[in-house]
Amino acid sequence: MATNRTAKSAATRQRFVDEALRLFKEQGYERTSMAQIATAAGSSRANLYLYFNSKSQLIRARMAEIETEVAELYAVLDGMPEHTPDTLREWLVTAREMWMRYTTEFEAVNQAMAIDPDVLDEWLGLIRRVTSAHATLHLPRATAEERAEREAHMTTLMMSLERTFYFLYIRGHKEQEELVLTSLARQWARLFDGAG
Repeated sequence: MATNRTAKSAATRQRFVDEALRLFKEQGYERTSMAQIATAAGSSRANLYLYFNSKSQLIRARMAEIETEVAELYAVLDGMPEHTPDTLREWLVTAREMWMRYTTEFEAVNQAMAIDPDVLDEWLGLIRRVTSAHATLHLPRATAEERAEREAHMTTLMMSLERTFYFLYIRGHKEQEELVLTSLARQWARLFDGAG
């Protein structure tokens, strides 16, 4: 009986997150209310507040759901035997595919970061967690200063990649997509070349 209750609770929680994301996509993060989310999920505001106190909690819940996949994507990057512009260009195609699967989430995160500082803090935390896990950046011979510099470089490139994908695929400026992705691959190659 407790297992059924737990499964039902998890399904209800997930329904709130899914409906919130759908509404954020349709009408924007700022214009979506908690009452609208509850109604869209076929529930009450009181029930919604048992699970989430704010829209930012809803978006951070989705961020937590996709963090593992983001980390795995960057683990593949870290584990590549060589980081040439060509191999990195292939990796960027995989990154683009993942980003496209979560376009709604990334758009909602961007909107939420402009309004809710805790969403921005969580997004930066996710980037830091992923960046700090990179073995290539933390070579045993590197000094603490060198490791910090490499980690900062990786962080800025991750942020740049996200903004570039936003510009290309959310804002619809794909006319120079190939040139932009090739340029990014060269930037990543320089980072990893410096870590070797």
